Amino acid sequence: MSLGKDLATIRKSQNLSLEDIQNAIKIPLDTIKSIESGTIFDDQTTNKTYVRSFVRSYAKVLKLDDDDVVQALDEMEAGTYSGSLVAGSDSPEDYTATSEIQIQEEDPANSDPAVFETGRSISAPEPTKKSTQSKKPSSGPEINSINWADMGRKFTTAGKSSKVWIMISFLIVIGLIAGSTYIFWDDITSIFQEPSEPQEEISDPSLDQEAIIPTPIDSTTVGEQGSQNNSNGQSLIPNEPITLGDTLTLSVYAAYGQLEPVRVTSDYNWRTNPFWMEEGQAHYFDFRDTLLIRGQYSRMLLLFNGHVIENPRQNYFDTAFNSIMITRSVLNQPEYLAPPPREFPLEIGPPDSTVYRIRY
Repeated sequence: MSLGKDLATIRKSQNLSLEDIQNAIKIPLDTIKSIESGTIFDDQTTNKTYVRSFVRSYAKVLKLDDDDVVQALDEMEAGTYSGSLVAGSDSPEDYTATSEIQIQEEDPANSDPAVFETGRSISAPEPTKKSTQSKKPSSGPEINSINWADMGRKFTTAGKSSKVWIMISFLIVIGLIAGSTYIFWDDITSIFQEPSEPQEEISDPSLDQEAIIPTPIDSTTVGEQGSQNNSNGQSLIPNEPITLGDTLTLSVYAAYGQLEPVRVTSDYNWRTNPFWMEEGQAHYFDFRDTLLIRGQYSRMLLLFNGHVIENPRQNYFDTAFNSIMITRSVLNQPEYLAPPPREFPLEIGPPDSTVYRIRY
């Protein structure tokens, strides 16, 4: 027995076409045909919930009791359906039997004819009582049906909208990550760098990198501590203003705390190097015309020719490089070219040690 074939039998008995059903429940004609042929119940790719909804909508057009339809669907899924939808109808005489009927006619005077149907037997109606009136055509189905096509479009539109918002959110997150990486790139890379790079430190074995290195007279810097004498007892600190040479040397002094790190860029190679400096240490840095310094400005002093450069953060900060920029023109001023003071000009005192970290 097939539930779909029983629905088709009932539809035909009510003089309804497949198009009448389609117009009432708004589902494709192929789907209605698959219900009547029973193939929709065997299709594993079709959602069972949709199948039950389609069949119940179809049955409402035929004005069948919904509980009977649900019971018939349960029997179809269990494989036990045996025509209960037709058997439970209110007017079985309106339907044509869904299986072959065998009729044995006998003499009306001796016995009544009997109709044998598969699984049950009923008495055939007497010829004299058979209605000769044709049934009235149905005035058409009346049902508040579900527009499945429209519902599918709504789900499709909602899904596209969700994908658009997910893509926009993803692009925003990528933009924020890229912007943050660009802004804090120096800080990020410094985490993975060593405190100092061995290949850029002094390689001359005759020099002790950690020892205090006096500033040579022919360079542009002079030691920050008092007078220095050569082997003949002559003073190495000039008594007259100096002249800037081809190489300039500036001292970064961790006077008020640890520099962790200070980043220095020399125009000799324009490479930014991080240097970790303990409090009291000073480092010499060579350059030709431009030196960039970035770090904890409140903890450091900049020294040239024994003189403290006043307020470098306020006077020489360059926003384009986000650093203090010391140039040859800054140092080529009388107060920095004058002979260095005999004593350190600040109460903090001179550096405990001064080293060359990079020489060119």
